[in-house]
Amino acid sequence: MKRREALKNIGLTLGYSAIVPSAFSILQSCTSDVEKWTPVFFNQEESIVIKKLVDLILPKTEATPGALDVNVPEFLDLYAAKAYDDEGKTKYRKGIKSILKALPISESGAKDLKTEDYIILLDKYLRATKTEKNQFRKEKNLVYRSLENLRDQSVWAYKTSENVGEHVLAYDPIPAQQKGCISLEEATGGKAWSL
Repeated sequence: MKRREALKNIGLTLGYSAIVPSAFSILQSCTSDVEKWTPVFFNQEESIVIKKLVDLILPKTEATPGALDVNVPEFLDLYAAKAYDDEGKTKYRKGIKSILKALPISESGAKDLKTEDYIILLDKYLRATKTEKNQFRKEKNLVYRSLENLRDQSVWAYKTSENVGEHVLAYDPIPAQQKGCISLEEATGGKAWSL
């Protein structure tokens, strides 16, 4: 390996090691009482829309908690407020506003939107055909990019939450043994490993 590449990799490793603990602390600082949540980055309309979209992206099932159960909207709000620089905040807010513009919000606000309104939006952009997705990318469709980003961030926040990490994913706080070539089914019952 060349020395420049080695130094670059060391720098990236230090950067990641600095950001990961702060991301985890943001996730753990999210209030568990949803009724008391006061958004820091999102305005009231945005928080209503984000909560509903995130709930539809990662709904609660009999076997797993939903995104609202592990405070994903609160995490996204705090993450945007604390982790993004001014340029990142501006871009993120512009994306969220594009999502709001794509919804049929009346004068009374987002609180009167129906679940079907959100489903239509998600189906149009996140369940689009390959050709439609290519067209959205070609057009640099902001709603499409913003919904993809929201979905990706929601999944990341969900998987890194303590509840999901310990109770849904395969979790071993002190891995004591190494088993060579065994199947995922045999190793963890088919579950992905917790971070």
